[in-house]
Amino acid sequence: MRYLKQILQHTEQVLIREVTVLADNIYEICRQYGNDIFLIADENTAKLLNKNILNKVSHLIIPATPVIPACDAGIYTSFSWIPVSSTGMTPDGAASLKTVNLVRNKAKDSDLMVAFGSGTVNDICKYASYLEGKDYISFPTAASMNGYSSANASILVDGYKKSFGAHLPKAIYIDTDIIAKAPLRLTLSGFADFICRSTVQADWLLSNLLLGTEYNELPFKLVRNLEKILLREHLALAKKDKRVVLLLMEALLISGLGMVMSKGSYSASQGEHMIAHAMETVTKDYSSSLHGEKIAVTTITMANLQEEILSIQNPITKPITLDVKHITQFFGNTKFIKILKQKQIMQQKIQEIICKEWSNISSLIKQNLLSAKHLQKVFEDLSIPYLPEHLNWNKEQYCKVVNLTFATRDRFTFLDLAGCIEKS
Repeated sequence: MRYLKQILQHTEQVLIREVTVLADNIYEICRQYGNDIFLIADENTAKLLNKNILNKVSHLIIPATPVIPACDAGIYTSFSWIPVSSTGMTPDGAASLKTVNLVRNKAKDSDLMVAFGSGTVNDICKYASYLEGKDYISFPTAASMNGYSSANASILVDGYKKSFGAHLPKAIYIDTDIIAKAPLRLTLSGFADFICRSTVQADWLLSNLLLGTEYNELPFKLVRNLEKILLREHLALAKKDKRVVLLLMEALLISGLGMVMSKGSYSASQGEHMIAHAMETVTKDYSSSLHGEKIAVTTITMANLQEEILSIQNPITKPITLDVKHITQFFGNTKFIKILKQKQIMQQKIQEIICKEWSNISSLIKQNLLSAKHLQKVFEDLSIPYLPEHLNWNKEQYCKVVNLTFATRDRFTFLDLAGCIEKS
């Protein structure tokens, strides 16, 4: 993984190694980092383990829903959507605060926590170990997300996904065969989670240019070559080409470390992730589709929105007229009221800058964009969902969420501009 060496020069060191026959030697690897080991897996990833390991360590196997292969029953080809599970996983089965506390209690006597799985397993292990002040190591089982190497954990609290600061694993061990042979649907989900780089960078740079917030271009530079390769060879992902799948895994690891460099999820999560999390809040559906599948849909939404706004030559700002009561009623809680008030102050600050500098600002942002048309073609080629109806999301409800999502987080994105500018 030669691209990883570049980013490890700029951030905290985390050991990342490729290994073989992981199922047979995981116990010996773990013993290098601790004596009393607590392992977390789910019902799917536990099947990859040698049964002897579970007799040697304390462990928790959390519920998991079957991941239907993308090639089965024409799931994506016709966009006749089949959920991950017909019943879905309850919030407590996801990476919820309740599950984190359960793990903390069970791992009290351990000195090392081990994550053997993908998104949910890693988020739980990462945050629980951080709160307990214990080291943890990670054994990814799919190139499905970029959180393996980040210090953030996405945890469900009171029905809403929140990003919490945590810590890096002491080590990440990659079994290349396990990653390459992972369910295709997980791999494609990881690809979507990575390729939203374009909309993320546009949002973050916009905030920097309009409000002077901190911005770091290095995380994007470090994945530029990998992004070009993956876009050029994206069809190889559908064939589970080992070389390309491992390039995706490397890109996701670098993306995660980019968040460490950015001191937050800024370089990997902006408007597209805000919409996805807001939809989860409104629908109370956390598992009928994979994280990256939701991000694919919201990335296309953001890409189209960004292009539309950037095409306006002389935008005129207008006051945010959204009623606080409307936000409260729609999302079912009052916690976004403070954020909405902050956004109204931000809107006042940007009026003069947009009036004087918009031409330069739009030109700078356009330099890093992937077109919505290009992204949609790639998603179509891979049969990745890209419209809300592909995920059985109600289109009318989705449009309302997109219009209101700007008030759900204190980040300034193109979602904010959409609510406060009009064509001249």
